[in-house]
Amino acid sequence: MLTDLNIEAELSYAYLHAVATRGGFSCSYSDRHLDGAGVDALVNEDGRFLARDSRYASFTLHVQLKATRVSPVEQNGRFSFSLRIHQYNKLRETRVGVPRILVVLYLPADPSDWLRHSEDGLLARRCAYWVSLRGAAESQNAEAQTVYIPRNQVLSVEALTEIMTRCSREEEMIYDS
Repeated sequence: MLTDLNIEAELSYAYLHAVATRGGFSCSYSDRHLDGAGVDALVNEDGRFLARDSRYASFTLHVQLKATRVSPVEQNGRFSFSLRIHQYNKLRETRVGVPRILVVLYLPADPSDWLRHSEDGLLARRCAYWVSLRGAAESQNAEAQTVYIPRNQVLSVEALTEIMTRCSREEEMIYDS
C-alpha cells in the first residue's frame, strides 16, 4: 500500500503527464541515475513542435516534481517553497545542457479532496506551479533553501508549450528571486 507521500508524488507526476500529453509532448519518469541529479521526469519533443525561430526540433526538459499539502501563502505575487539544499543546488546549476524546472503541486490538506470522480468527470483539486532556479544565488543554508514561485506560473498546457518553445530556441530561463 502506498503512503500518502508516495501518493502525493504519483499525483504530481500524473498532473505533469496529463498536461504534457494534452500539449502533445511525451512525458516519462526519469531513471535512478537522473533521480540522483534532481530529475524526476522528462518532457520530450521530437520534431512535431517548432517555433519559427527554433534551434532544435528534438529536445528534452528535465523536471523536479514536488507535492505538498501546505497551503500556499502568497506574498508579492509569489509562493514560498522550502527545497532541500542538495536539490536546490542541482536546479540552480548553469552548466547543464538540458533545461530544468521545479514543479510544485499544491494539494488540499485533506487527502479525500485530492481526487474526485463521477461519470461526468475527473476532478483533481488545486494545481501545480513551475519555476526555473537556473542561476539562483548560492545558499548559505546547510539543510534547505526557500525558493519563490510566481503565482502566475501555473503549469498549464499553454505554459508548458511556452516553456518548450523557449527550450527549442535555447533560451535560458533564469531564476528571478
